[in-house]
Amino acid sequence: MSTPTNPRTPQPPPVRSRYWRPFAAFQYPDFRVLWASTITNQIGQGMQQVLLGFLVFQITDSASMVGAAFAARSAPFLLVGFMVGSITDRLDRRFLMRFAVTGMLSVSLVLGTLALVGSLQVWHLIALAFFFGIFQSFYMTARQVYAYDIVGTAGAINGIALISLAQRIGGVIGALTGGLTLQWQGPETAFFVMAGGYSIGLTALFGLRRIGQSAPVEREPMKDNIVSYFRALKSNRAMSSLMVSTAGSEMLGFSHQVMLPILAEDVLEVGPAGLGILTAFRFIGGAMGIITLGAFSWIRHRGLLLLGALSLFGVGVVLLSQSPNFWVALLFVTFVNSMASAADILHQTLLQTCVPNDQRGRSMGSWIVGVGTAPVGHMEVGYVAGATSAPFALLINGIGLAILPLLLLVFFPQFRQMR
Repeated sequence: MSTPTNPRTPQPPPVRSRYWRPFAAFQYPDFRVLWASTITNQIGQGMQQVLLGFLVFQITDSASMVGAAFAARSAPFLLVGFMVGSITDRLDRRFLMRFAVTGMLSVSLVLGTLALVGSLQVWHLIALAFFFGIFQSFYMTARQVYAYDIVGTAGAINGIALISLAQRIGGVIGALTGGLTLQWQGPETAFFVMAGGYSIGLTALFGLRRIGQSAPVEREPMKDNIVSYFRALKSNRAMSSLMVSTAGSEMLGFSHQVMLPILAEDVLEVGPAGLGILTAFRFIGGAMGIITLGAFSWIRHRGLLLLGALSLFGVGVVLLSQSPNFWVALLFVTFVNSMASAADILHQTLLQTCVPNDQRGRSMGSWIVGVGTAPVGHMEVGYVAGATSAPFALLINGIGLAILPLLLLVFFPQFRQMR
């Protein structure tokens, strides 16, 4: 039986129980499939986070090179971000997700083969991290827009939050699996296990049946799509301000992940297994951020809520820089990423609600471009850590991120009106 190509998602019955409301999006069969596939694909992402940083640092003993590796992975987000948004508006999101996961599966197999034959070098890790970034930019954009397609405007925050929860669950499993497999079995086994996660996620994606109730009916030509995107970016101040906010949080806040391998190896001295636990607590913190955001969902001024989350994100990075031991570091990593997760969901939701329905792919392209500025933060934090220390680099970035919301409020008063 062939998969229907253009059916709409039927409306589910209204949620009557208040206990079921946080899980309302699960009423849609395609959302359940997307959620499950997200977990398995994020196992690969969690493993990638551990393997890339630890192996580069182990080979080079250089914080700057770790920054360069993470920068290589994030650079495609900036290079192809504008195009990804337009392509997502033009093509079937389900096809794009399948294409992207196939690419990540292929890169994992190449890395596993190189490690197996003893030929894995640092330039392989950096070059293939770049290809990981290309495929991830397509996957993340298409997945978030498709989640919105399924649940519609009314269920947007609920749907995006649940997908983010799936990311964190898969990330915890992947981080722990990556750290333990790397320590006990070596990098070749770890990369092949990572490929296994992607293969399961890819298989699940073929179970998606409908394009979603909010998917655009008409799709304009690619050239017109890109031109109208730049016009929207120029005229829509809310969209441009959210792109700037995303960029700031990426450069100053999310760059803390670059320091985790250095903290694990040189400062806390816990090795790859300890790095796996630290990274797992990153994802646990992300899940807690989703729950925390749900508790504050009654706040109508979501722009101000976003700025508050960013400020606490910065405070958390400052606290992480002062961690006296591994257990305190776990606590602060959890807090940092709970605020990071809340800010991330608010960015994605506000971007998709500040544009017409047929431009949501382009709005998420703006988010991808903002994420694509991360290499600046990765290189900066790696350079500062190399010249001074990892804790000092975290301290500087944390202070900058804590101050950022005040600057955004001064230069982009649109945040006061965002709901």
